[in-house]
Amino acid sequence: MEAPPPDRGRRAPARATIRGVVVAGLGTYQRRFARIVVAAIVVFAPIDLVVTLAATAAKHVAEKADMLSLVVWLSSMSVSVAGTTLSLVFFAGVIDRIVAVDQLGEDDAPLGVILRRLPTLRLILAATLATALILAGLLLALVPGFLLMVLFAIVGPLIVIEDLHVRASLRRSARLVWPHFFLVLTVVLIPTVLEDELTSWLERFSWYEHPFVRLPLDVSSTIIIGGLIGVMEVTLAHALIADAKRRRDGLQDSGAPGDGSSRKIEPAAVSRAPAAPITVSREEP
Repeated sequence: MEAPPPDRGRRAPARATIRGVVVAGLGTYQRRFARIVVAAIVVFAPIDLVVTLAATAAKHVAEKADMLSLVVWLSSMSVSVAGTTLSLVFFAGVIDRIVAVDQLGEDDAPLGVILRRLPTLRLILAATLATALILAGLLLALVPGFLLMVLFAIVGPLIVIEDLHVRASLRRSARLVWPHFFLVLTVVLIPTVLEDELTSWLERFSWYEHPFVRLPLDVSSTIIIGGLIGVMEVTLAHALIADAKRRRDGLQDSGAPGDGSSRKIEPAAVSRAPAAPITVSREEP
C-alpha cells in the first residue's frame, strides 16, 4: 500500500531550482514508486518494444545492404529519438495526476480514469511534431537538435496541465524553458542522454544482442530510469509554471507591462479548475 503524502491540502509547487526539482521529484518517485512503475509499464513497455525491434531491423538491413555506417547511425538515431520523445511526452501526461496528488495535494484519480481522459491524440501529435523538428535540427547540425530537445522538454505536461493544443504547447514550453535552460538541461536532458549511453555501452557486448536478453534489459531500464525522468519532467513543468506566474505577478505589482499572451494561460496553470480533463467526475463509477 502506497504511503500517503506527508500532509493534505493545497501546497505550493517545487521551486524552479535544481535542488528544488530534484528533491521534490525523488520524494514523489519514492512515495509513489509502485504506481509510477505500473504507469511506466503501460506506456514504456510497448513503445520500447517497437523501438528496439525497429532499431535492430534498421541496423541489420543497412549492414546487409553494405550501406555506409552513417546510414546505420542515422537510422538508429531517428528511431531512438522518436521513441524517447514519444515515450516521455506521453508518459508525462499520464503521471501528471500522480505528481499533482503527491506534491500539490490535488484530488487523485485511478489510472484507468487518467488514461481514458488523457488528450491522447494531442500528446501523440505533439510528440511527432517535436520529434520531426528535433531530428531536422540534429541532421542539419547537432547543436540545434539538442537545443530543441531542451526547449520542448515539458510539452507533455503542459498539454495536460494547461489543456493546450499542439503548436501552443511547443511555443509555451520554449517560453517557459528558455529562462531556466541550464535547469532543464540538468534534470531532464542529461539523464535522458545518460540512459541512451547506457544502452550504447551494453551494445558492445555480444550477449546483449540476443533478443531475449536485450528486450528485458531495455524495458526494465526504461521503466525504472524513464519513470524517474518522467517524474522530474512533470515536477519541473509545475515549478516553471509557478515561477512564470511569480515573475508576472511581480511585474504587475511593480507596474511594469507583463506578457499579455501568457496572462490567458497562467491562472489555469496555478489553480486548476475542478473540471480538468483527467480529474474524477461525479458520474465516474
